[in-house]
Order: sequence, then C-alpha cells, then structure tokens
Amino acid sequence: MSSLTVCLTHDIDRVYKTYQYITHDLKRGNFRNLKSLVTNEEPYWMFNEMAELEEKYGAKSTIFFLHETIPFRPFRPSEWKLSLGRYSIQDKKVANTIREFHANGWEIALHGSYNSYKNPKLLKQEKSILEGVLGEEVIGIRQHYLNHIEPDTWNYQKEVSFLYDASLGRTNGIGYKDDRIKPFQNSESGMFIIPLTLMECYLFNEAGHDRQKALKLAMKWMDHSEENQVPFTILWHQRMFNESEFPGYRWVYEEILKEAVKREAEFYLCKDLIGANSFIDL
Repeated sequence: MSSLTVCLTHDIDRVYKTYQYITHDLKRGNFRNLKSLVTNEEPYWMFNEMAELEEKYGAKSTIFFLHETIPFRPFRPSEWKLSLGRYSIQDKKVANTIREFHANGWEIALHGSYNSYKNPKLLKQEKSILEGVLGEEVIGIRQHYLNHIEPDTWNYQKEVSFLYDASLGRTNGIGYKDDRIKPFQNSESGMFIIPLTLMECYLFNEAGHDRQKALKLAMKWMDHSEENQVPFTILWHQRMFNESEFPGYRWVYEEILKEAVKREAEFYLCKDLIGANSFIDL
C-alpha cells in the first residue's frame, strides 16, 4: 500500500476573461490571445478539460467557488482586479456547473471573498448563497489570496459552521507555511486546518517558467509528502488548464497525476482528510 496521499484542489477566481485582455495580453504583447475577443471563445472556462483530465487518472478534487462582493471604486485601483471581471455563483451556467461537479463526486467548497476572513457576516452570507445553489451544507473553505488571521479567522469560520479551512499556505513561494506540514485541529476554534503544499503560479515562478524544472520541483515536494506521510495538497486554478495562454501548466498537472498513479497514491478530497484520523494532529 502506498504511503502517498494526494489532495487536488482548485480555486475558481475567474470564469470569464475580461480585463486580462488589457492587463495581461496587450501589456505583454500576447496578441494571439486576443483572438477570443472575436471568436466568442471562453479561455478561462476550462472545467470540462479539468474534469476529463482527473477522470482519466481516477481522481477527484475539491473545488472552491468564489462569491466576491467588493464594488468597483474608480479611485481605488488596488481593488480593481477584485471587483472587475468577477462572477456570480448564482449565474445559471456557473450554478449548473457546480451542481454537475457535485453530482459526479467532486467536492464543492467556498472560496471566501477577499475581506471575508475578518468578517463573519460576509462568511455567513457567502456560505448561504453557495449552499442555496448546491442544495446542501458546505463544510469547507479556503480564503481568497489565502488571507487569514490566526486564530481569529478560524473562530469566525467555526462560528458560521465550517468544519475545515484550507487557507494555510505560503503567499511567496512553494512549500509549507511555518513548516506546518500535517493537517491539525486548532485547539481554540476546533477548526480542522489543511496545509497547502504548493500553488501552481509560485511553482512556475520558482522554476523560471520552465515546465521541466517546475515538474522537478513538484516531484521534490511529492517525495517530501510521501516520506513524511502527510497529504500532498496542491492548488491549480482552472484557467491554467488553457495551454495556449499558460503553456506547460496543464502538462505539469497531468505529469503529477501520472506519477501519483504510478506510486499507487490515494486521492483524497479535503473533506475526506478531516475524517482520516491518521492525518490529523489533535
């Protein structure tokens, strides 16, 4: 039996490409990516590709959907990327996607909005909206940008009946925050905390955007997880499966899945990790 456990997660920050045509493509001279402006393609709507790839390797993942509410304020440019191009989880197409994933065995959880980590009222509202779409209770959360204050955020999350938080991760690189590698139960709030091993954007940054180097780094952390018998928990945003806009990202994700299967790893959803006592430090 393999000692490797893999936990796949996705944060759904954007489902439609909007302002990125200007800030990403025009600014960087990626003119070929502008074609979807006239072809009606949806370059960030990569849910089918994501699901098909995971099904190919017998895996399922936890998907965190965002309900951002920051209004557009023209004199606060630092907030523009939060307020512009956002989506509603109540949008018919998004809601149907959420329900379809859930019906087929994926886990649906909340991606708490940018300011919700310090606002229990917002957390409660967003949880209720997602539960209304899903038709059942939502027990998991990851805060947008991994925002959290310990233990305040965990107390707020528990107050509105979340069971686990997956926000404990580095925001400047890959590897574990404060060397906390094993899921644990916070003694004050009672929340179960699932540490993040790596996020794809930092993985590629550290690899100089070389896909072979990125894969090598990912394998290093997979080895670390297996050796320490802790979950290898990774975050891959769904838009990164578009190889024409994010070359190498999908390839690395598939190679990770291939290697996990080769090692006979077990794939866990986040909700399954908190029910596995062997993983939790109490």
